Amino acid sequence: MENKIFIVDDEGKEVEMNILFTFNNEDNDYVVVFENSKPDMLYAFRYDEEGNLYAVEDEDELAMVEEVVSAFEGQEE
Repeated sequence: MENKIFIVDDEGKEVEMNILFTFNNEDNDYVVVFENSKPDMLYAFRYDEEGNLYAVEDEDELAMVEEVVSAFEGQEE
């Protein structure tokens, strides 16, 4: 069974996303997701205890997430 979440896009449309993985860094929890139709396009969100998602937009935070994704992809090969 695949883990899925639904995200509302900028146009108000609900989009089904597949969870690639989650991770914790310092005091934040993150989820990395993708759409079935665009598996090469990854999206990262920070989330809280209630399950609220927050887009990762800070450049330093994005760089950290990219490093984690690269390490994950390296383990997958």
